[in-house]
Parts: sequence; C-alpha cells; structure tokens
Amino acid sequence: MKIIYTNISPVTKAYTNFQHIFYLKKHKPQKVFLCVWDSFSFEHPALEKNSESHKEKVEKLKENVEMLEKLMVYLKIDYKIIYLSEAMNRLFKNSQYLHEFQNILSHIKIENLQKGEDLEYIPFKQMSLSKVNYIISDYLIATYLPELFPEICSSSPNYYLTSERFKVFSNTINHYLKSNFFKHYPPQAIYVTGVPVIIHPDKEIIPSIEMSPESIKSIVEAYYKKLPNEKEIEDTIEVLSNVLKKFTFKEKQFDRSRISSALSGASTKEYVEFISSNLYNYFNEMLKITSRVEIKKQKKSLLLSNFEDFDNYLRSINSIKLKILKFCDGKNSSLDISKKTNLKLSTVSTYLTHLKAKGLVSGTKKPTRLIDSFVLDLDVVENQQEAEK
Repeated sequence: MKIIYTNISPVTKAYTNFQHIFYLKKHKPQKVFLCVWDSFSFEHPALEKNSESHKEKVEKLKENVEMLEKLMVYLKIDYKIIYLSEAMNRLFKNSQYLHEFQNILSHIKIENLQKGEDLEYIPFKQMSLSKVNYIISDYLIATYLPELFPEICSSSPNYYLTSERFKVFSNTINHYLKSNFFKHYPPQAIYVTGVPVIIHPDKEIIPSIEMSPESIKSIVEAYYKKLPNEKEIEDTIEVLSNVLKKFTFKEKQFDRSRISSALSGASTKEYVEFISSNLYNYFNEMLKITSRVEIKKQKKSLLLSNFEDFDNYLRSINSIKLKILKFCDGKNSSLDISKKTNLKLSTVSTYLTHLKAKGLVSGTKKPTRLIDSFVLDLDVVENQQEAEK
C-alpha cells in the first residue's frame, strides 16, 4: 500500500501550496497523512501582519487548510490531517524519540546548512532556526507515526514527500536512524521539484488567492528583475497548467504548446505581465473548483500521557456526561439535549459547565465536541513512573 506522509505550511493560500497537492496526486497515493505546520505558520510575518490576535491567526490558518482539503477531495485523495504542534508534543513526551532528536541535531553543522544555498528555487537563506527543528521533528513524526497517532494510523508511511530543503538534512538523519532505529524503517524521501518560488525579496510573501491583481504584480515585479531562463519559464507554465488550459499573453489566448514560443522573445516587463495576469486567472479557477466541494469534519483526539491527564479527562467522565457528549454536535441546545437524554435541564446545564471547563465542548449555545476520542499512551506513562522511582 502506498502511504505518503507530507507536510505543508499554509501561511496563505499561495500557489506553491496548491502545487504541493497536485504533485502529491501525481504519485497516486492510496493514503495520505498531511502534517500542517501550524507552529511555523503562526511565526511567519505574513500571518502576523494580517491578524491582530492569536484567535484570528487560528481562524485564518483553518481557512487556508480547508481550501487545501477541498482540493484533495476534488482530486480524490484519501487523507488525514495532523498538526505539527500536537505531533511534536506527542513526540517529545517519549524520552526515546526526544533523545533521537537531540542526537540528530547535535550532528548537523553550519557547513551542512550552507549547502542549502545551492538548491534550485528554494529560498534557503530566509529559513529560520526554528524551521530546522521542525524539519527534523517532522521526519521523526513520519517515521513513528503509528506510535504517535494510533487512532488514525496503523501502518507506517513508506514515502515522505517534502521540499528539496530536506536534502540538506537527510543524510545525517537517515545515517542515525538506520543505525539506531527501534521499530520502524524511515520512509523514503521524495521531493516536490520544479516549482519556481516567486517571493518578494523584502516582504517574504508569495502570490496567493486573496490578493488583488496589483498586489500579485508587485511581488512578481520585485522578484523578476530580468527574464528567467528557459527551464524556469517551462516550470512555471507546468505549475499553472494544472488549472489553466489557456494562457493570456499580450491580450491574446494561447494554449500551452504555443505559449513557450510566444514568451521566447518577451521582455522582462512582458514576462512580469504574463505571470501576474495568469496567476490571477489561476487563482480564480481555483476558487471555482473549491467552491463546489464540501469537506467532512475530521475527528479530533487528545493524547493522555500521564496520570494527571488521565484523572482530568477520562476518570472524570461518567455515564451521564457520555450521554450529553453524544448530542454535543453543534446542532442541539442544552434544552434539546435535555429532551433527547431524558435528563433534567438543570443537570444538563451543570454537566455542560463541567465539560466546557475541561475544554471538551465549546462554550456556544449549541455546544460542539472539541475532542472526539482519547488516546492513552501507556508506554509514556510507564516511562514516567520509572523516572519518578
């Protein structure tokens, strides 16, 4: 079975994120585990600029993720989504995995990182040190996914689809894992290639679906100070052709086979116009595609890895709370729940207050479960007990 683990940082609805999903589809996966780098996204200046509070950042990220989900549904990709913050929390609660992470990090030298400057289309110099930690953690998460997320994954991913920046770290990580692995062989890395990253050199933003034609052009203009080489032109056309069948150039429509020859004699200004207008057309088509797609709500789980969590959540749930939780689906008020469970309204209200305090349901008039399942990590609990002796 072809199981692919991949990661994405949807700071905005950028064309690079859509291309990542199209590239994923080309590998014909039978199952995909997509790790959303929420931690990195929240740190990014683009998300910081467009959001006044953490809550707004969370909502914006959710909106960006949902659009990627719609594209995966449209492309008929069977997927599950996890978030890096939760995955790293689960990873580092295990002393063995934490030890592996620290050992790998200790073997990565600055001279290794300098090799990243030679990667095509990768703005490696703009990468933060925290991203180095995320890259290493992400690969360990992919390797140990069945242990970290047993509620959604029973078989190890055999492929790891990622950016070419991983090449800088792959030899060091794999050398360590292959000589010290315990339960799983690391997945085989495959890379998203041939995607020119058009990024504003100062603002560090990439053209995205929410931008006006003028905003898109300002980024493209700042990036292209001269006409790119033939390969970059071809790669850009390949990216856009996932959505566009016709390209606009000098106010005329060209099909893909004719557009390359039309661009061969273009000036830098004409190329900027071509990229800007066709990116805008690309985004409009993406909106049309995704507007017709509905996605199902993914179940949320909570890892219980110590006695305190166990006492706080599982032990506190009784049969009455279970009855109430069953109908906390965002459609029922406390009065509706009272009628459906044959419980007194005062009883339902009291227990809902307890459940809200625990963070298990939302505080709205029609409460929704925030956690659908609990995962009890007995190995980590046992390790903690041993450490305390």
